[in-house]
Amino acid sequence: MRAVILSVLLVLAAPVLQVTVVNGWSLPGGVPDIVLICVIALAPALRSRTGTGAGAGALLGFAAGLAADVAPPADHTIGRLALVLCLAGWVSTRIPADDGAGRRVAGAAVVALGASFAGGVLAALLDGTPWAAALAPGAIAWTTGGAALVTAGLALLPRRRSFGRVPASRPLYARGGRRA
Repeated sequence: MRAVILSVLLVLAAPVLQVTVVNGWSLPGGVPDIVLICVIALAPALRSRTGTGAGAGALLGFAAGLAADVAPPADHTIGRLALVLCLAGWVSTRIPADDGAGRRVAGAAVVALGASFAGGVLAALLDGTPWAAALAPGAIAWTTGGAALVTAGLALLPRRRSFGRVPASRPLYARGGRRA
Protein backbone atom coordinates (compact mmCIF):
# COMPACT_ATOMS: atom_id res chain seq x y z
CA MET A 1 0.00 0.00 0.00
CA ARG A 2 2.88 2.34 0.76
CA ALA A 3 4.30 1.74 -2.72
CA VAL A 4 1.03 2.83 -4.31
CA ILE A 5 0.78 6.00 -2.22
CA LEU A 6 4.43 6.87 -2.82
CA SER A 7 4.07 6.30 -6.58
CA VAL A 8 0.98 8.49 -6.79
CA LEU A 9 2.64 11.26 -4.80
CA LEU A 10 5.73 11.14 -7.01
CA VAL A 11 3.82 11.32 -10.28
CA LEU A 12 1.63 14.14 -8.96
CA ALA A 13 4.71 16.09 -7.85
CA ALA A 14 6.51 15.49 -11.15
CA PRO A 15 4.52 18.11 -13.16
CA VAL A 16 5.34 20.72 -10.52
CA LEU A 17 9.02 19.79 -10.75
CA GLN A 18 8.81 19.88 -14.55
CA VAL A 19 7.29 23.36 -14.68
CA THR A 20 9.29 25.00 -11.89
CA VAL A 21 12.75 23.47 -12.30
CA VAL A 22 13.33 21.39 -15.41
CA ASN A 23 11.81 23.74 -17.98
CA GLY A 24 14.31 26.40 -16.88
CA TRP A 25 17.33 24.27 -17.79
CA SER A 26 19.19 25.16 -20.96
CA LEU A 27 20.10 21.74 -22.25
CA PRO A 28 21.06 21.31 -25.91
CA GLY A 29 18.04 20.27 -27.95
CA GLY A 30 15.40 20.60 -25.24
CA VAL A 31 14.58 19.31 -21.78
CA PRO A 32 13.56 15.83 -20.61
CA ASP A 33 9.98 14.99 -19.74
CA ILE A 34 10.23 14.20 -16.03
CA VAL A 35 6.60 13.09 -15.79
CA LEU A 36 7.07 10.47 -18.50
CA ILE A 37 10.29 9.27 -16.86
CA CYS A 38 8.50 8.85 -13.51
CA VAL A 39 5.63 6.89 -15.04
CA ILE A 40 7.94 4.56 -16.97
CA ALA A 41 10.18 3.92 -13.97
CA LEU A 42 7.42 3.41 -11.39
CA ALA A 43 4.84 1.40 -13.34
CA PRO A 44 6.65 -1.99 -13.36
CA ALA A 45 7.42 -1.73 -9.65
CA LEU A 46 3.81 -0.82 -8.94
CA ARG A 47 2.60 -3.91 -10.77
CA SER A 48 4.95 -6.20 -8.90
CA ARG A 49 3.97 -4.72 -5.51
CA THR A 50 0.20 -4.71 -6.01
CA GLY A 51 -0.19 -7.68 -8.34
CA THR A 52 -3.09 -5.95 -10.09
CA GLY A 53 -1.79 -6.22 -13.64
CA ALA A 54 -1.35 -3.56 -16.28
CA GLY A 55 -4.29 -1.50 -15.06
CA ALA A 56 -2.25 -0.03 -12.20
CA GLY A 57 0.33 1.39 -14.60
CA ALA A 58 -2.33 2.77 -16.90
CA LEU A 59 -4.10 4.45 -14.00
CA LEU A 60 -0.81 5.86 -12.73
CA GLY A 61 -0.01 7.22 -16.19
CA PHE A 62 -3.48 8.70 -16.56
CA ALA A 63 -3.24 10.49 -13.21
CA ALA A 64 0.21 11.85 -14.06
CA GLY A 65 -0.92 12.93 -17.53
CA LEU A 66 -4.02 14.65 -16.23
CA ALA A 67 -1.93 16.50 -13.64
CA ALA A 68 0.52 17.54 -16.37
CA ASP A 69 -2.34 18.61 -18.64
CA VAL A 70 -3.78 21.07 -16.14
CA ALA A 71 -0.45 22.34 -14.74
CA PRO A 72 0.17 25.94 -15.79
CA PRO A 73 0.96 27.00 -18.44
CA ALA A 74 -1.70 24.69 -19.88
CA ASP A 75 -1.55 25.86 -23.47
CA HIS A 76 -2.41 22.57 -25.13
CA THR A 77 -5.37 20.27 -25.57
CA ILE A 78 -6.35 18.77 -22.23
CA GLY A 79 -6.18 15.01 -22.34
CA ARG A 80 -3.33 14.71 -24.83
CA LEU A 81 -0.69 13.99 -22.19
CA ALA A 82 -3.15 11.87 -20.20
CA LEU A 83 -3.62 9.62 -23.24
CA VAL A 84 0.09 9.32 -24.00
CA LEU A 85 1.11 8.69 -20.37
CA CYS A 86 -1.75 6.24 -19.83
CA LEU A 87 -0.50 4.18 -22.77
CA ALA A 88 3.12 4.52 -21.62
CA GLY A 89 2.16 3.33 -18.13
CA TRP A 90 0.23 0.39 -19.54
CA VAL A 91 3.05 -0.69 -21.86
CA SER A 92 5.77 -0.25 -19.25
CA THR A 93 3.73 -2.30 -16.78
CA ARG A 94 3.84 -5.15 -19.26
CA ILE A 95 7.64 -5.31 -18.75
CA PRO A 96 8.17 -7.89 -16.01
CA ALA A 97 9.89 -6.51 -12.93
CA ASP A 98 11.67 -9.84 -12.46
CA ASP A 99 13.42 -9.62 -15.83
CA GLY A 100 17.10 -8.88 -15.94
CA ALA A 101 18.19 -5.28 -15.50
CA GLY A 102 19.32 -5.03 -19.12
CA ARG A 103 15.95 -6.06 -20.51
CA ARG A 104 14.10 -3.70 -18.18
CA VAL A 105 16.34 -0.77 -19.18
CA ALA A 106 15.97 -1.56 -22.89
CA GLY A 107 12.20 -1.84 -22.51
CA ALA A 108 12.02 1.48 -20.65
CA ALA A 109 14.08 3.17 -23.37
CA VAL A 110 11.81 1.83 -26.10
CA VAL A 111 8.67 2.91 -24.23
CA ALA A 112 10.13 6.39 -23.62
CA LEU A 113 11.10 6.76 -27.27
CA GLY A 114 7.66 5.67 -28.47
CA ALA A 115 5.78 7.83 -25.98
CA SER A 116 7.91 10.89 -26.76
CA PHE A 117 7.32 10.40 -30.46
CA ALA A 118 3.58 9.84 -29.99
CA GLY A 119 3.30 12.92 -27.77
CA GLY A 120 5.13 15.01 -30.35
CA VAL A 121 2.92 13.81 -33.20
CA LEU A 122 -0.23 14.53 -31.17
CA ALA A 123 1.11 17.99 -30.27
CA ALA A 124 1.73 18.77 -33.92
CA LEU A 125 -1.62 17.44 -35.10
CA LEU A 126 -3.92 18.70 -32.32
CA ASP A 127 -2.28 21.91 -31.16
CA GLY A 128 -0.55 23.15 -34.29
CA THR A 129 2.91 22.97 -32.73
CA PRO A 130 5.59 23.10 -35.43
CA TRP A 131 6.92 19.65 -36.25
CA ALA A 132 10.52 20.65 -35.48
CA ALA A 133 9.55 21.77 -31.98
CA ALA A 134 7.14 18.89 -31.33
CA LEU A 135 9.66 16.24 -32.33
CA ALA A 136 12.83 17.88 -31.03
CA PRO A 137 15.52 15.19 -31.20
CA GLY A 138 17.33 16.56 -28.15
CA ALA A 139 14.26 16.42 -25.91
CA ILE A 140 13.45 12.90 -27.09
CA ALA A 141 17.04 11.81 -26.47
CA TRP A 142 17.11 13.37 -22.98
CA THR A 143 13.82 11.70 -22.07
CA THR A 144 14.88 8.30 -23.43
CA GLY A 145 18.24 8.46 -21.67
CA GLY A 146 16.66 9.64 -18.43
CA ALA A 147 14.12 6.83 -18.45
CA ALA A 148 16.85 4.27 -19.07
CA LEU A 149 19.04 5.73 -16.34
CA VAL A 150 16.30 5.91 -13.69
CA THR A 151 15.07 2.41 -14.56
CA ALA A 152 18.62 1.06 -14.30
CA GLY A 153 19.00 2.70 -10.89
CA LEU A 154 15.76 1.17 -9.66
CA ALA A 155 16.67 -2.23 -11.12
CA LEU A 156 19.92 -2.27 -9.17
CA LEU A 157 18.25 -1.58 -5.84
CA PRO A 158 18.00 -4.67 -3.66
CA ARG A 159 14.59 -6.22 -3.26
CA ARG A 160 13.11 -5.62 0.16
CA ARG A 161 11.31 -8.94 0.23
CA SER A 162 14.60 -10.88 0.26
CA PHE A 163 15.99 -9.20 3.39
CA GLY A 164 15.84 -11.33 6.51
CA ARG A 165 14.26 -14.34 4.89
CA VAL A 166 15.81 -17.74 4.92
CA PRO A 167 15.49 -19.85 1.79
CA ALA A 168 13.17 -22.82 2.21
CA SER A 169 15.89 -25.30 1.23
CA ARG A 170 18.14 -24.34 4.16
CA PRO A 171 17.08 -24.97 7.78
CA LEU A 172 17.43 -22.10 10.22
CA TYR A 173 19.14 -24.20 12.89
CA ALA A 174 21.39 -27.19 12.43
CA ARG A 175 20.84 -30.36 14.44
CA GLY A 176 23.19 -29.35 17.20
CA GLY A 177 21.13 -26.26 18.07
CA ARG A 178 23.61 -23.94 16.44
CA ARG A 179 22.67 -21.60 13.67
CA ALA A 180 23.43 -22.96 10.18
